[in-house]
Amino acid sequence: MGKADVLDRVSADLARGHTTPAIQRLSSLVAAHPTDLDLRRRLSGAQRMVGNLMEAGRWGYLHTDADPAETAAFERAYPAPAHRLRELRWPPGGHAATDFARARLAALGADRATGPAIRLVPRWLRGRAFLIVLLVAAPFAVLGTITVVQWLVA
Repeated sequence: MGKADVLDRVSADLARGHTTPAIQRLSSLVAAHPTDLDLRRRLSGAQRMVGNLMEAGRWGYLHTDADPAETAAFERAYPAPAHRLRELRWPPGGHAATDFARARLAALGADRATGPAIRLVPRWLRGRAFLIVLLVAAPFAVLGTITVVQWLVA
């Protein structure tokens, strides 16, 4: 199904007040066309209709006319620029159509060749990961050893 057909279905869904399928369809389109700022604006509008300020701010973040309250809600949810960039789902090396969007993306670190530095291990867990793995794996190692010894003795 083409982009125009999906947008027609979105319009029909919204006309009937069916926001959930419209949001799902728009989300799929944004995933397929991540640099299309118009699709992001439409998804932001659909999220606004259901009162989801954070998601409306997320998808409207690259527009000059984004609602400041929505943008603030998105920034509160993702205070680190690298996390914000990840949540925007902007493709590495993707070209933004407007100067404002390019500036916003550059401020978030999208212009780095290697992408944002996002830590996959939470701060409280760093340095403890080996200990946690050891504590979880040790009982299984002991149980396995006992089982092998029992097989050999029997």
